[in-house]
Amino acid sequence: MIPDERRKEILELLDEKGYVSVKDLSQRLYVSLPTIRRDLTLLEREGYVLRTHGGASLSISDSFVEPFALRKKTNLEAKKYIGKIAASLIHNNDTLFITSSSTCLEFASHIKPDLRLNILTNGMPLAHKLSENNNVTVECPSGIYNYFHEGIYGKEVKELISKRYAQYCFTSCNGIDLVNGLTFSTDLDITLIRACRKNCNKLVVLADHTKFGMTYYFKTLSIKEIDIIITDQEPEEKWITYCEENGITLIY
Repeated sequence: MIPDERRKEILELLDEKGYVSVKDLSQRLYVSLPTIRRDLTLLEREGYVLRTHGGASLSISDSFVEPFALRKKTNLEAKKYIGKIAASLIHNNDTLFITSSSTCLEFASHIKPDLRLNILTNGMPLAHKLSENNNVTVECPSGIYNYFHEGIYGKEVKELISKRYAQYCFTSCNGIDLVNGLTFSTDLDITLIRACRKNCNKLVVLADHTKFGMTYYFKTLSIKEIDIIITDQEPEEKWITYCEENGITLIY
């Protein structure tokens, strides 16, 4: 059993039982105690579980991040609204970077079928959706596939992005805050998004209203490094003022 499959099974057991001991996991999955401890350490770092003495339980903290398959069903109407607006920004023959996220997947479904586009994405559901359109050329990087995020990550992704240039990069986040900027619950997106920022004309953040004012552990970009923010509700006045003063387009 490969590590990602094993960790998926750990999460399924935790979802079923609420708590599982390290010893029980070791016996069920036929791996050593140190291997299970490493798995739990990684899952805790990514916000999925809470380590306890001798075992673990599912995380119920604000930092918990659902697997992609569940996230794409959350706040769906907001994501559809954001996706339609985002799709209206692009033009024929544009080149785009689109990062793996459930909001970006909704955006991809609203792209006009008659547009000829070149798109680089690390998201597998995105690549599948975009490839349905014969007018779109989809490029995917090599690297390490992450089951929970359904995306490809690693140095190979950064290296490929550094050899491309895009009119727009579309990305999402776990939290967006005036002080702490764009933040994530894991470190997977950091180098990816920073590389996109260096190699695109405009960086567009797609964030529904629940992400505003939220801060997670890993900082990625400051708000001033963002060109366009698209959300589904009018944010607080301080956001409107800040964006106007710093030349950031805020669409809602």
